[in-house]
Amino acid sequence: MPQSTHLQSVEEFHGPYGPYQVSELVLQKIWLEQAFDVSRLRDQSARSIEVEHPGTWNRLEGPDFKGAVIRIDGVEFRGDVEVHFSQADWKAHGHDSDPAYDGVVLHVLYYTPSERVTTARTASGAELASVALLPLLWYSLEEYAGEDSLIASTGVDLRPEVDKLLNFSLAERKRRLIAHAEHRWTMKVHYAAQRIERLGWARACHQSALEVMGFARNRVPMLMIAERLSLGDLASGIHSAEELMQIGGERWRLSGCRPANHPKLRLQQYLSWVAEARDWPRRLATMRDQLPEIKPGPRYDDWGTRTLRGELGVSRLRKAMVEEVLVRKIGGPKADTLVCDALLPLLAAVEGGGAFAMWFHWNAGNAPESCAEALRLLQVLERGRTPMGNGWLQGVLGSKSPTSRGASGAARFQAHA
Repeated sequence: MPQSTHLQSVEEFHGPYGPYQVSELVLQKIWLEQAFDVSRLRDQSARSIEVEHPGTWNRLEGPDFKGAVIRIDGVEFRGDVEVHFSQADWKAHGHDSDPAYDGVVLHVLYYTPSERVTTARTASGAELASVALLPLLWYSLEEYAGEDSLIASTGVDLRPEVDKLLNFSLAERKRRLIAHAEHRWTMKVHYAAQRIERLGWARACHQSALEVMGFARNRVPMLMIAERLSLGDLASGIHSAEELMQIGGERWRLSGCRPANHPKLRLQQYLSWVAEARDWPRRLATMRDQLPEIKPGPRYDDWGTRTLRGELGVSRLRKAMVEEVLVRKIGGPKADTLVCDALLPLLAAVEGGGAFAMWFHWNAGNAPESCAEALRLLQVLERGRTPMGNGWLQGVLGSKSPTSRGASGAARFQAHA
């Protein structure tokens, strides 16, 4: 299918690592996935907006989405949807005088338009309802645009990065992987802090845990459940996994999903967990006292070794997490993934981010086989001395270059992260 020839707008933002650019395509993917709090969707006149169908993504000339079905204050509208960063883009792109856009029924924006900005109108003079996504997003655009986002491709070919790293000495390979892992840790803590600031501790814990339970293919419907129902709601015992699956509707991605990762099973596990420990966020907060007082930074000569893992007390804290926080309802690699992707970053967000060493040396969770194979080829793991750990897995995932995203799933080094 030919691709669109019209130019996509790009905006520059400032994140924790400095400026970054985001294409309008990211906003379009967010709209397509409905990857935001749809329950609070309102137009510029405070009318409720319900999205029955977001439309078919149009990569050719014309409106961004064709054939959408929406309800404005309960009244159904069928037509097209156009996505922009700001209200002014409608006129700047010439849509106000282009009859091809007369079928647009909703203008989706990133920024909330100011009262001084003129409402968008079609060439036939119809005034458009507009909605702003910024107040409804679960993350900053940087994370949506990144490989950890809800909308990024889950396939990444690691072969180019492995080939590049093999050009360096073993010590340099390790140093680079540690640096990649440290970058990912900093970002995870940064976003955990943002979530805590926006939601408070308990809600942030609830949302983060459900998100990881859906990782990676079903994060969106899991977050929809977290927005709709509180931790207390799910701990009450009145909601079944089947009922929760209905909230996600058609957004569940079940094709190719392993039985152990099926979202229905994960929801049953979460319901069992919170039924017994509805106060698990409070229990998690007490784990701060069990983090080691010494917060070592990377020591490249012995970093990642079994000895340092022992000094940090990883096994002790891991046992405490499973028994006291997860109350043995979640175990094995999934528990490790939950700790590394949600619980430790949340703890670090209120502790100032000082748990990197513990996070790095923690047991690897649901590691893609491709990542383990890449580490074997890079020879960073050493039997009896340098075991597989979360940090090495994160380092490999962090080594991905932008050009390696979206590679074919048949590749030997395909990482479903």
